[in-house]
Amino acid sequence: MWEETFKNHHDSKPYGPSSIGVDVNFLNFENVYGIPEHADAFSLRSTHDSDPYRLFNVDVFEYDILNPMALYGSVPYMLAHNEHTTVGFFWLNSAEGWIDVNYNKLSLKNFFSTNTNFFATQSNTKNNEIPEVTTHWMFESGIFDGFFFMGPTPRDIFKQYTVITGSVPLPPLWAIAYHQCRWNYIDEDDVRNVLNGFEHHRIPLDVIWLDIEHTNGKRYFTWDISKFPNPEKLQDDIAIYRRKIVTVSDPHIKKDDGYQIYNEAKTRGYFVKTKDGQDYEGSCWPGSSMWLEFFNPDIFKWYSQRYLFENYKGTTGNLFLWNDMNEPSVFNGPEITFPKDIVHYGGWEDREVHNLYGMLHHMSTFQGLLNRSNGHIRPFILTRSFFAGSQRTAAIWTGDNSAQWSHLKITIPMLLSLSITGFGFSGADVGGFFNNPDPKLLVRWYQMAAYQPFYREHAHIDTARREPWLFGDDNTRLIRQAIEQRYSYLPYWYTLFYKQERQGIPPMLPLWANFPKDKKIFKSEDSFMIGNGLLVYPVIDADINQISVYFPGENTVWYDIQTYTQYNGSETVLINVDMESIPVYQLGGVIIPRRLRKRRSSMIALHDPITLVVALDRNYEAKGELYMDDGYTYDYRRKRELIYRRFTFKNNELRSTSLDTTAKFHTDAWIERIIILGYPENPSRVIINSGDKQATPLHNYQEASHTLIIRRPGPSVTSDWTLSIS
Repeated sequence: MWEETFKNHHDSKPYGPSSIGVDVNFLNFENVYGIPEHADAFSLRSTHDSDPYRLFNVDVFEYDILNPMALYGSVPYMLAHNEHTTVGFFWLNSAEGWIDVNYNKLSLKNFFSTNTNFFATQSNTKNNEIPEVTTHWMFESGIFDGFFFMGPTPRDIFKQYTVITGSVPLPPLWAIAYHQCRWNYIDEDDVRNVLNGFEHHRIPLDVIWLDIEHTNGKRYFTWDISKFPNPEKLQDDIAIYRRKIVTVSDPHIKKDDGYQIYNEAKTRGYFVKTKDGQDYEGSCWPGSSMWLEFFNPDIFKWYSQRYLFENYKGTTGNLFLWNDMNEPSVFNGPEITFPKDIVHYGGWEDREVHNLYGMLHHMSTFQGLLNRSNGHIRPFILTRSFFAGSQRTAAIWTGDNSAQWSHLKITIPMLLSLSITGFGFSGADVGGFFNNPDPKLLVRWYQMAAYQPFYREHAHIDTARREPWLFGDDNTRLIRQAIEQRYSYLPYWYTLFYKQERQGIPPMLPLWANFPKDKKIFKSEDSFMIGNGLLVYPVIDADINQISVYFPGENTVWYDIQTYTQYNGSETVLINVDMESIPVYQLGGVIIPRRLRKRRSSMIALHDPITLVVALDRNYEAKGELYMDDGYTYDYRRKRELIYRRFTFKNNELRSTSLDTTAKFHTDAWIERIIILGYPENPSRVIINSGDKQATPLHNYQEASHTLIIRRPGPSVTSDWTLSIS
């Protein structure tokens, strides 16, 4: 009697209708954040006159923006922040969910009298009212398994949440560099021509990607030998410059008796079942397809073994994976996914565990890549579908965006929402997946994405080719400069990713994570920070020559990373911009490590010398860190083969000390240059002491910008040393 019909789809609801809900009110808060994935504002909008925010993993083609509609992943986790505290609520539930958000004023007269004194002390209290965010959470199934996080600081919240769900593991160094992708690079010659294009135009590159057309008729774990006759040789050639290749592997299996993986899975009963116990059949890229039952641990293990070299023929240790279409996408299914009465392993209906399917898919892939190297090499997987905890085994991207300025702009709140809910390794397709960007939009996207965690250009098969050199010499130069900036900051990025693994703090942060008391930035979504040191204000509107930049923090000082111009905190400044401009500012008080030598790839630069950019605060002090290891193995965990240094500048001395006395990584990297921003005068002498050696390096003082540059000071990055300025 409870059955439902939607168009030509039928939901049997064998156990009848069900639902569970809870109200969570955030007292004395005016902003809540999180519950990704939605192409919507960072500070969640009221749903009073609209649909609730929906959590249901589903394939969406060219999604709408400023919309609470469901997208590819679901994380039922919400944070609230005010100038006093940060709190969070996480409901561990993988069923379809809906969340209403409303902003109200609560009268203290109607509240418990015992709490009146507490609220009266809060700065938000006006006219005996306090702000309140009321949220109503509704799920189709499940139990109440809720977690409340009490902070009180943003960093405390990040740590508390990752204690429950896990942190992002340190990725390979090359994975946080630049990736080139499209649906599809046609054949081996096409791939080689693209790689040669990067060489010819002197543009750094670490990874090239192959989409579904590289396979034999969309049969995953195969190659189309007419297009890729010698894939191992191709991978070896790519590795000459220490670059990598990524291939796609989706969870649907082509229904084909001549396909070994289909036959084996069919014989063993490894496919998802209908309510009647039959293998579920739907449509995806290969046509008629079946889906593997990842909830079954035996199938999970079997699938992971498909990635072993003896099973995935034509692969080498230089190849990594992309798990797409894993919501899962079923072209002829209700809402382009599984029917809810599909029955998974253990008798669970899909309606109860739907949002877990993609996570189990990429977890199995991660295990496969880990096993093929006997646990030695760090895997890399990119997934489109995700749930809370997916961050432990995969990076994610925001899916099928479009080549529009509005989609460039929405990238910031989408990635910030992901970052604060555990997904610190995320990004968006540069240039937009659908349609063709004009050159200005493409350049601006490259410039912005150079300062976001995952940096990949990707495009639909029906779009025009858009390799960086196809838009004229000037635009090629601008794109090259943006990518070069990314590579120059890789030592800083890598250090932040290491801290993320250990502390749960994502590299990309909202401004309030570093300046929690500054109310002006609680709704900010046109800017963001990288760590605690870089403020990024990308140009995200067409045809403008000025942007308004607010510099947060009382008594802070900020430095333009290009000109070293100083700006005061708590001020708003109109900044002139042109197509060369990437408005990025370094906070006074922070030391940032960089590599300024230009290289083809990140791994070639692994042992290159380091430049330290020391931005002084108003007390003429600064501090920072540098983390290094081999860039790709787990030896940093097992053998402590790493470097973790702290740099401090105080009383005219810059010191380098070890943060890990067990570290023993060997590198030839040394300190090539020290740039001190905001130094008040030209010193008479600079002396550096390292061990029993003393040197007097050359220095140059630029009075106009108050910048002191010390050239070739010379100490190894592994050693303790002190630089003294007279």
